[in-house]
Amino acid sequence: MRICKLATTAALAIAAGWAGEVPRPAQPLNLKTPSGESLSLESLRGKVVLVKFFLTECRHCQRTATTIMPIYREWRPRGLEVLGVAINPDAPQRIPEFRQRFGVTYPIALGDRSTLTTFADLSVVAQFFLPYIFMVDRQGIIRREHGGGDQAFYNAEDRNLREGLDGLLKQTRQARKANSKGSKKS
Repeated sequence: MRICKLATTAALAIAAGWAGEVPRPAQPLNLKTPSGESLSLESLRGKVVLVKFFLTECRHCQRTATTIMPIYREWRPRGLEVLGVAINPDAPQRIPEFRQRFGVTYPIALGDRSTLTTFADLSVVAQFFLPYIFMVDRQGIIRREHGGGDQAFYNAEDRNLREGLDGLLKQTRQARKANSKGSKKS
């Protein structure tokens, strides 16, 4: 039993070590929606973006969708955008039901395992759990990253999402205030 725990701990530590360092520039994300429209992370530059990789049938991913929606509605006027990336092969058929069942109004695009491993800077052989969430600042820098195995984050999901996103939204406001004070002195 003890050897099993040690092996599991070592495997998780190795997998975590394979992920990219944070903060880091976000990899390009150029995706298609189920209706064939193009959607890119670059097109959202200037906004704080929560990128969520998920499976439509994953109950943890479904719960996270219901947690994200009130935050999205409340903070979208402050510059928050959410981009869902469904990576299950049958996602095009399942997304309409997912949207309706969980009240999702943010954009959802289609991806696959390699889309996530590339964006997360993970080894192609890395194991990961979903949902996998990234918080990207207005300049396109990943500031926070939470894989589905991050129990501390997901046990207090609403609070942790709000704290992380609010911090990124406030950073920009503070920078604008500092810039406007500097320009008034000139």
